[in-house]
Amino acid sequence: MNKKMNGQSRIGVKNCMAPVSAAVLLLLLAACGAEKQQMTAEGPSGTTPVKKDPVKLVFYSTAGWTQEAFNERFGDTMRKKFPEYEIEYVASGKGMEFPDMLSAGAQIDVYWQAVDNTIPHLLQYKLEYDMTELIKKYGVNLNQLEPSSVEAARSMSNGKMYALPIVNNAAALYYNKDLFDKFGVPYLKDGVTWDEVIGVAKRMRRTDGGLEYYGIGSDVQPHLNLSSLSIPYVDPKTEKPTILTNGGWSTIFNQLIEMKKTTDYKSLNASNFVQEKNLAMVDGLANAFLNFDMTTLNWDLVSYPSYKSAPGIASQPLPTMFGITSISKHKEAAAEVLAYMLSEEVQKSLSERAIIPVLQSDTVMKAFAKNSKYKDKNFQAILGKKFAPITPKVTYEAKARSIYGKYIQDLAKGTIDLNTAFRQIDEEMVKLIAEEKAK
Repeated sequence: MNKKMNGQSRIGVKNCMAPVSAAVLLLLLAACGAEKQQMTAEGPSGTTPVKKDPVKLVFYSTAGWTQEAFNERFGDTMRKKFPEYEIEYVASGKGMEFPDMLSAGAQIDVYWQAVDNTIPHLLQYKLEYDMTELIKKYGVNLNQLEPSSVEAARSMSNGKMYALPIVNNAAALYYNKDLFDKFGVPYLKDGVTWDEVIGVAKRMRRTDGGLEYYGIGSDVQPHLNLSSLSIPYVDPKTEKPTILTNGGWSTIFNQLIEMKKTTDYKSLNASNFVQEKNLAMVDGLANAFLNFDMTTLNWDLVSYPSYKSAPGIASQPLPTMFGITSISKHKEAAAEVLAYMLSEEVQKSLSERAIIPVLQSDTVMKAFAKNSKYKDKNFQAILGKKFAPITPKVTYEAKARSIYGKYIQDLAKGTIDLNTAFRQIDEEMVKLIAEEKAK
């Protein structure tokens, strides 16, 4: 690992020797030994060479990505464009959680995670930084980015911009074509509704030749979290749970109950769909084909099903947000790198690999999945409908999602009724909100 960084980022030896975990100590020692140097980069429009300090930029995340995954999606592209910057990815883990990093004074220039976590965590640890002026300085046109993602960032930043979406995700409906052929069921088509999907799922739940076949699998993520009805777990104005006040929850939960019945109440998801091949459909994340080897499965996908109350609306997007931290000593360099990741050049390259872009230019959108190893798939179903607005997020979003999803199995089995489950969810959420406020 290159140990060079800007002299302004050096940490005194006394600070470096404070009691910390061994993993964090390695980061601090690297900072202690940094040497300031000069490197040459191409100037504006390829004309006058300019000299830049070879700073180190640390990209920290709690997303659980491997080094290889970060490099393939982001890091290698950054390093190729900016050889004068040392791009380092630090993943959270034992001894490397947010409190460990902050108590040790470790370098964090950019924090990135899914929209559920990025800004809430920045706010939780008082690391938020308004990137508005840097966004303007480096020419990022927010009007060209996927609008729900930008609006979510702005809303969670109280009108400022604490993070930028770099790539996107969403929900998608996959189906196993071999099973549809086996049982003589017509393939799904774009524009399908949830009622139609449930009808097909019930037809696909059967026993044949001593083997069990199931209808449609799903998880709380994405079905609750990315619902096209866009209902937040907590009302941002009243700071109260919405489970008893928004009738849309009944629609969503009844849908999940019917889906669970077609799997005999088993928790089947994208992994089961790919590996066991006895699940007809799965309500999963749109990028599942990037995370699983699906070459041995005869699959396709259709546009995300709509509710009657929200016709033609897809799921909420799930953008990956990158936020420059308030403690970064290299905000300009970080902003320069993020702006490049939003350039048409980079976004087109991502789009060609079927990584959902956030830049909405015709060139980028038309390039989607052109270089995917999976041919003849209905990839345009992912981008074919308008995304629903992203719901407001709270710093304890993951805890709230767990509470909302904990009774689904019991509801499907009929051991608890919807009204009782909703009251219990409300009580647990009220308690959680009080606990979080008291922190």
